[in-house]
Amino acid sequence: MEIKEIKKFDELLEAFESQKAGQNFVYRGVSNSKYQLITSLGRCESAMGKPIERLEIRLTKLFKESSIPYLEHKPDNELEWLAVAQHYGLPTRLLDWSYNPLVSTYFAVESNPDNDSAVYILSGCSTIQDPYKTNPYKLDRVYKYRPPYISARIQNQSGVFTVHNAPDIPWEHDKLKKVVIPKELKPVIKKTLFKYGVNQRLIYPGLEGVARDLKWLETKMF
Repeated sequence: MEIKEIKKFDELLEAFESQKAGQNFVYRGVSNSKYQLITSLGRCESAMGKPIERLEIRLTKLFKESSIPYLEHKPDNELEWLAVAQHYGLPTRLLDWSYNPLVSTYFAVESNPDNDSAVYILSGCSTIQDPYKTNPYKLDRVYKYRPPYISARIQNQSGVFTVHNAPDIPWEHDKLKKVVIPKELKPVIKKTLFKYGVNQRLIYPGLEGVARDLKWLETKMF
């Protein structure tokens, strides 16, 4: 994996703009540059020593049973169920990415001010074409999945997922790049993104985003 550390915001933009036109790039921001590409399910400690697959089955089953009364639209297939579950914080075999590099940069600099952050840049990963005919638990490799816009948050974030066949193993790819952002640059970049309209109100539409934005603007919190 190619790794580059920037020294100023312009160099980050250059890294984004240097990519070849026509390639389908996606981006993932992490608040700590040491974070690997491993799913939330893979980071779980399985209850009572059970295999992670059994934990996944139980979590997904319980989520389906409990979420129906709160859903405006019932998912049509298993991938859509996983996307909804991931969106609301359930551990799944999905990883969040974005088609928008500035949105991913925001996630990289939003928090964790005492650590360097990073933006992963990915190309060349195949996309699932028919989610109705795809069993996400039987994949032989990692695929991208473009979910329907089940919420304004996913739409605003230009969200896309990778679906992992081995959710507990850190993922690597031969067309993966990593741009490291030093911790000293994080507050500067966050302020610059705010000027460009990439802020909490965009990332978290609704009252949550309003409150987060005001908290950051009017207090000394990072």
